[in-house]
Amino acid sequence: MKTTLRVLIWFAIAAAVMLGAVWLAERPGTLTAEWRGWRIDTSVGVVLVAVLLLMLLGVVLWLTYRSIVGAPGALLEGWGDSRKRRGYRELTQGLAAVAAGDGPEAQKHARKAQTLLSEPALTLLLSAQAAQLTGDREGAKKAFDAMLEDDQMAFLGLRGLIAQSLRDGDQARALDYAERAFKIRPQTPWVVHSLFDMQAQIGAWRDAQATLDAGLRTKVITQNKGRTLKALLLAERSRASETEGNDGDALTLAREAFALAPERIAVSRRLAEMQFKTGDAKRAMKTLERAWALSPHPDLAQLYLKASGESDPLKQVGVARKLVASKPDDLESQLVMAQASLDAGLWGEARRYLQAAGGTSPPVRVCRLMAEVEERAQSDQAKVHEWLAKAAVAPADKAWRCSACGAHHESWRSVCESCGAFGTLHWRAPGTYGQILPPDPTAKPALTTMNTVYTTSGG
Repeated sequence: MKTTLRVLIWFAIAAAVMLGAVWLAERPGTLTAEWRGWRIDTSVGVVLVAVLLLMLLGVVLWLTYRSIVGAPGALLEGWGDSRKRRGYRELTQGLAAVAAGDGPEAQKHARKAQTLLSEPALTLLLSAQAAQLTGDREGAKKAFDAMLEDDQMAFLGLRGLIAQSLRDGDQARALDYAERAFKIRPQTPWVVHSLFDMQAQIGAWRDAQATLDAGLRTKVITQNKGRTLKALLLAERSRASETEGNDGDALTLAREAFALAPERIAVSRRLAEMQFKTGDAKRAMKTLERAWALSPHPDLAQLYLKASGESDPLKQVGVARKLVASKPDDLESQLVMAQASLDAGLWGEARRYLQAAGGTSPPVRVCRLMAEVEERAQSDQAKVHEWLAKAAVAPADKAWRCSACGAHHESWRSVCESCGAFGTLHWRAPGTYGQILPPDPTAKPALTTMNTVYTTSGG
């Protein structure tokens, strides 16, 4: 159909040209030309047709000349396009090999792409990923270093170098790369989280606070999350000031931290410790009472009894009762009262609190305390063994657990020893972390993939 239409169009054009030529030839009038003894007599129409033919001949000759002169360049350009197409094909196949986890195949395509393409920004990324897949750490580092020379690829190169430095255990170099990445893109979540964690891991609390403030300004970190993280940073700065012998600054920083996040056990304990140390035991007890109403914890009860100055076991029962008054039915409150009753020799009271705390499935601490009550009350030894046997299979107690990696810690610390995340230790039973903010899509502990899961309540 298309061929027939094309023939008809050319036929129409030829007919139009012929009719035009006949029309010009029939125009009236003659033209005479004399030149060096020659004389030409012809019609005006013939002259016009001759001029038109000469013009067409000139166009044909010009096009022929251009095609001959431009042939080498066109040949080179066509070869270049073919080379680039082959290069992009190698690049595509290399990325597919990376996605499939085939390191040797990816390296083969990366080498070919580097040869065919004059775009190192694209081929360097493939080379780095291929080297990582095959375990060629030196090759990967070389590719990432080369990326730093390209403004568009520098940020991606820094990310690769940060991850590699962390895997090599070179924290100082990883921190340096993270600081450089932060200067390039301070609004990128993984950069803010990674830099913050690294600074916290080495105790650079002021630098970490500056990074946190930048994250809050760019809204990488939410206000609620930033509030709790800042409180924990202030608590750590308070400890540092106390170590330096500046109790005044330590107390001020502890107050600021408590004002931000009184629900964090570590924060409230820090303020109470400083208040007690500076001679204000009553205020320390008030702080602990408020903290207990928000987040009960055995350490708070121990500090409360110490701040009360009461050494008589019977009177300590009354002191403990005052502390737990805001949450009398909480497990920690019942355990505190059971321990105080046990120390005072009130076996019946101790049993009553432990029975209330244990319910139908008493945890380990309840079982062990029950065994101790029966032993100290000089009951039947069979009951002691029975409770110890129950303790062996009882549900695990609450403990300091990292909400990022789940690691267990004997005591609270601001940085998880397992994954390096800051502020993720909470007083929780296994598998229960309370209200946890959803992490970023790529968020994992800082020491592994440079991101951190932050939480807002507890510990």
